[in-house]
Amino acid sequence: MLRAPGAPAGGTRDMDQTTRSAIVTGASSGIGEATAESLAKAGYRVALAARSAEALETVAKRIEAAGGQAIVIPTDVADEAAVAALAARTWEAFGRVDLVVNNAGFSLAAALEQLTRDEIRNTFEVNLFGALQLIGEVTPMMREQGGGRVINISSIAGTVPAPLAVPYSASKGALESATDCLRLELARWNIQLSIVIPGFVQTPVFDKAKEWGEHLRTDETNPYRQTMLDLEKFAYDELESAITPHEVGEVVVAAATARRPRPRYYVPFSAHMQSSIMGSMPSRLRDRILSRVYKLV
Repeated sequence: MLRAPGAPAGGTRDMDQTTRSAIVTGASSGIGEATAESLAKAGYRVALAARSAEALETVAKRIEAAGGQAIVIPTDVADEAAVAALAARTWEAFGRVDLVVNNAGFSLAAALEQLTRDEIRNTFEVNLFGALQLIGEVTPMMREQGGGRVINISSIAGTVPAPLAVPYSASKGALESATDCLRLELARWNIQLSIVIPGFVQTPVFDKAKEWGEHLRTDETNPYRQTMLDLEKFAYDELESAITPHEVGEVVVAAATARRPRPRYYVPFSAHMQSSIMGSMPSRLRDRILSRVYKLV
């Protein structure tokens, strides 16, 4: 297995330059894990980034057992120095960066008044700032090699409002706007950007959010307690028919390898319909409908 942290600068520049390489953040589980495996099957050498080195090692071993190539770079995308090191170590190991998949995501299921400023900031650090920094870090690399691609993983929550998800929804919406701006900013260097917008996906994110908010759900004085319980039931009902992370991973591969990638990819198609319908509605009508869906009235 390649070990990027120990690779000498330029030590692998003599590798076959026609072999594509990718960075995938949040690669230790869920969509990131599935995306990394799908990209490896498609011929990409993959740099796996997430906080848990042990989980990344497991993913890397599975990729290698299937004939792929992966390196493990433990990274907290909320840490500026770690993100810079991720880009540099991938470049040192592979000699190029053809694709970045910004998948790392974080959500807290709580009302705005129940969150500290640091908790709100951390959501943006993971979901937005880390992704933007990584794009900035690889831009000179992609320009030097003649181009590249960036795929940002958003969420239907970025366009369809939901209570108890203010930082998450706002950060994902901002990521979509940033992607649109960067597609114009970087086009002259053949750096193409797309955003993948999944609906409900069978990932650990809901369980992690539930675990974090346990103290709020069990507090009978919490004015949002019933809303939390109702939204939890709504989410788990939706998850019964949710798509798998591998379905999202296959869409990422399609976006990465398309001759002319689309600006937006929805998974499944019903997520596109939902987003389009909600986006075209007058705000008051949309709010009335969603209030009934979420049992807020």
